[in-house]
Amino acid sequence: MSRRYPFEAGLWLALFLFAASPAGTETTLRVGVQGIPVTQGNPYRNTGLPNLYSISATFDGLTRIDAQGDVQPWLATSWRSTGPLKWEFTLREDVLFSNGIPFNADAVVSVVEFFQSGAALSEMVARELDVITSAQALNEHTVELTTSRPAPYLPRSLPIFYMVEPNEWRRLGPVEFSYRPVGTGPFKVDAYKPSKIELSAFRGSWRAPTVDRLEILAIPDTASRAQAVQSGAIDLALSLGPDEVKDIERFGGRGHSRTAASTWSINFVSRPESPFKDRRVRQAVNYAIDRETLTQVLLNGVATPANQAAPPVCFGYNPDLPPIPYDPEAARRLLAEAGYPKGFEFVVQATTNSTPAAGAILQTIAQYLSAIGITMEIQVITVAELIRNVVEGGWEGDAFGLNYNHEPSV
Repeated sequence: MSRRYPFEAGLWLALFLFAASPAGTETTLRVGVQGIPVTQGNPYRNTGLPNLYSISATFDGLTRIDAQGDVQPWLATSWRSTGPLKWEFTLREDVLFSNGIPFNADAVVSVVEFFQSGAALSEMVARELDVITSAQALNEHTVELTTSRPAPYLPRSLPIFYMVEPNEWRRLGPVEFSYRPVGTGPFKVDAYKPSKIELSAFRGSWRAPTVDRLEILAIPDTASRAQAVQSGAIDLALSLGPDEVKDIERFGGRGHSRTAASTWSINFVSRPESPFKDRRVRQAVNYAIDRETLTQVLLNGVATPANQAAPPVCFGYNPDLPPIPYDPEAARRLLAEAGYPKGFEFVVQATTNSTPAAGAILQTIAQYLSAIGITMEIQVITVAELIRNVVEGGWEGDAFGLNYNHEPSV
């Protein structure tokens, strides 16, 4: 259990330098990302990055959230509520899994049955969709979902309701299936390697691929991802900072930025002796940080200072909440009231090179906190360690840094 301290709702940056291939030759798109999913091709174990990069190439959900935060049809073409606890979904026809088996309502029923089984206890997606209690195929391309309570926003949750080929899922089980995943997306996995996923085009996909092969490469450091684009080692680099963007554009590449439903935050691990159990301490930490300067100087103004966990495109965002002020004097006063007039020390575990300017942001936050007497020690961990600790626990520090991605379900 943790308490989230929001810092920024920012932009997700992508830079690419893609050279056209001669006609008739095989085309390969090489994408540099922070890391390879530790759960490989199991689409239910984790909902965040870097899993989304590879999962979305192989699997589809029933709906999708667009850049404006609106729900759109995907494997489901339409839906309607037929009662307080009932939803009816019409499914897209002529969709195939990458092994040639047709996608239909039975596939949806199979996923719900798995989510309701004891075998799904360790699957994060199953826990997030535990409101769905049963499914019934009304015909080949119509399925009825039943929920345990009224769920008016259920369609917004279904981008992560990934469809697996039911026969292979039952035959292999989640672990073996993760090595040989079968979905309806435009690519199928050929091999998982320690720092690379190799995929080939599934031409029978309902959303046809435009290249023959896809390689997703783990390059944890943002500067290294940018350099890999400049050297021609990769064609596309994701999650870069403003400085890396400028370097690639000077080199002749092209940058693209889009608004992301994400919030960078420091999360406090719940411990009996933790100073952060006191609301005044958490408020003091918030007051001690100059978010506006951080976003303008370190992120070139492409991020928005956050005053809550949800970004504006999310349901539940409260536009009436005021900005969190930068007020170090109020922070010192609150610390004294909480019994920490001289401050205290704590350890934050975080990755420093996987997201834009992460290392610089953490160092700057440490300086702000030092000004009110709090010493924040930064313990650097890998992306794989971050994901494992988020899913399984096991934090050694008192807090952890996390870029929480509200997509795809928002």
